[in-house]
Amino acid sequence: MKTIKIGKIEIGEGYPAAIIAEGCDNHGGSLAKAKEMAHAAKEAGADIIKFQLHLPDEEMVKSEIEKVADDGIFKKWGSLYGFVEKFLLKPEEHAELKDYCEKIGIQYLCTPFSLKAAQLLNEMGAEGFKIGSGETEDLPMIEEVAKFGKPMMISTGMTTLEELDAAVNAVKAINPQLCLAHCISTYPIKALSTLKFGTIPYYQKRYGVPIGWSDHSAPEGIYDEELRRQIPEAEILAVALGSGATFIEKHFTLDRNADDGDSFFSHDPSTLKNLVKNVRHWEEALASRNEILKAEEWVRLWAKRSLVAAADIPVGAALSRAMFTSKRPGTGIRSKDYKSFLGRKTARAIQKGEMLRIEDFEK
Repeated sequence: MKTIKIGKIEIGEGYPAAIIAEGCDNHGGSLAKAKEMAHAAKEAGADIIKFQLHLPDEEMVKSEIEKVADDGIFKKWGSLYGFVEKFLLKPEEHAELKDYCEKIGIQYLCTPFSLKAAQLLNEMGAEGFKIGSGETEDLPMIEEVAKFGKPMMISTGMTTLEELDAAVNAVKAINPQLCLAHCISTYPIKALSTLKFGTIPYYQKRYGVPIGWSDHSAPEGIYDEELRRQIPEAEILAVALGSGATFIEKHFTLDRNADDGDSFFSHDPSTLKNLVKNVRHWEEALASRNEILKAEEWVRLWAKRSLVAAADIPVGAALSRAMFTSKRPGTGIRSKDYKSFLGRKTARAIQKGEMLRIEDFEK
């Protein structure tokens, strides 16, 4: 599996899962608040802070969007257009925000929701691009972004395999720097059965690129109505990482009670810090082992076996297989090493039941 690098952040096999704090528009249109979010995400241990660049008239037809996106979380703002218009940051504010992120040491990433927005991000020196699930089949835009020659991350929510094939092929024909974010486009996720984590290894095999998990579950996890139980976020993270996720993206806010679209199911600084800790612990738990763990050393001492005299052995006797058996603890000659002592002469008389030790044999 390939790796990609966004700024200084390596994503892919062999690297810790990158933690992406998805700031969305939870800054409420305030540059100062967006900077505060970036700083808080950095302090919580996130590797990347992601925002969104909206140019409403470039990304949607106002009269048409109001017919199909005027309910749910957007109703209080009239429509999706009204929501975006109220909470956007201007391009020049994004440029300042990007510089601020560089200054404090967290990677800036942004989702452009139009080709014009992508062009502006490229002009301001963006080091990578996140393509949202809604734009996955927008091949004209994807192809133009690929031509910038910078790393691309594409979300896969509400996208058919045929559509994703087309998007991946379009990017790869121009730019090999690609990763995908397995994503379920419900806000928040409410059923365990919708997670479909088998998609992660399937995409890895099909496309040969790093695959991450763009998670829309709340910090508390998922309350599954059918199962009638809470699925903790830690369990979700464990399965995502165990399935091969190379990055974890979670929505992020400073205040979950803020009056905006995403804050109610987003992480705040304290819960994001806990998420980072959980991810790192699960990575340790999922790692392959090639050595004895420190926690096992005491058990190993008494549980392993040593060579023990099966009968009285006189001094000067050449050790044969019939002269010993193996018993606990493992504080003498280890039973695995018995062949090294076959034929060696004893330096003292050894009574039946005594543990054999290295000093019991002639040098």
